[in-house]
Amino acid sequence: MRPQKSNQTLINMHPKPFIKWAGGKQALAQKLIDYFPEKFNVYYEPFLGGGSVFFYIRPKSALLSDYNEWLVNTFQAIQKNWVTVYQNLVEIENTKETFLHVRSIDPFSVDLFTRAAYFIYLNKTCFRGLFRVNKKGGFNVPYGSYQRRYADPDNLHAVANSIQGVDIQAVDFEMALGNTKKGDFVYLDPPYYKFGGYSDFNRYTDQQFNEGDHYRLASVCYELSRKGVYWAQSNSNTPFIRSLYAEDSIIEIPARREINLNSGARNITELLITNYEVANKMQISLSE
Repeated sequence: MRPQKSNQTLINMHPKPFIKWAGGKQALAQKLIDYFPEKFNVYYEPFLGGGSVFFYIRPKSALLSDYNEWLVNTFQAIQKNWVTVYQNLVEIENTKETFLHVRSIDPFSVDLFTRAAYFIYLNKTCFRGLFRVNKKGGFNVPYGSYQRRYADPDNLHAVANSIQGVDIQAVDFEMALGNTKKGDFVYLDPPYYKFGGYSDFNRYTDQQFNEGDHYRLASVCYELSRKGVYWAQSNSNTPFIRSLYAEDSIIEIPARREINLNSGARNITELLITNYEVANKMQISLSE
């Protein structure tokens, strides 16, 4: 029998993402935060996804958000009662028939905790852990035939502890950042601008994130800088993105994308863009 961790151990346990997410930053989180401000007020992450960066830094005050309502509901359910989510989850059989049945159910026709369990189950049993929906918003990834447990109860407990008191919203990034103030910090990890392979995959909701949204995001970043808000953004290493942020600091970050079916295309270089100088973290200042 596996020994149970004490409550204090669970409180101190470093949470990990409980889902797989295309473009997730679990492997890069430690590298990225080396370029983050050492001091800030409220932490904002409006493209939450799997939450890798948030789980790594665990700020004292945060507002997390994503436009994917089902994803956000899953975080909210774990925040409210992770045990119920876990109990619902482990009762679901890992078979193709059960997978197809769960996939066919409208997630908003069931209660919050069942909805969260369905989200995690589909993520853990679908092909390569993708989250993709059709134009009507229906999850449409095929069964993956993976024999693995859906969740680690200790990690779900640690996740729940880490998001207690955190405001988690299902809103567009522009609305999520409307109340930022001078001295706050925003980490942005939007669906990357297309340049082939995994970056073309941007249907996380029934609304695709397209070129116009990248222009809108750049405008929001400009407004954040005007207000004295620190921000850092991960995005694709493309001429388009470089041109949008030509006045900001741009750092090339080596990365690997496991979801890409082409193993030769998994090693890439992406960009970390900031509105502050990062050469000396002890003297961070906003760009003019």
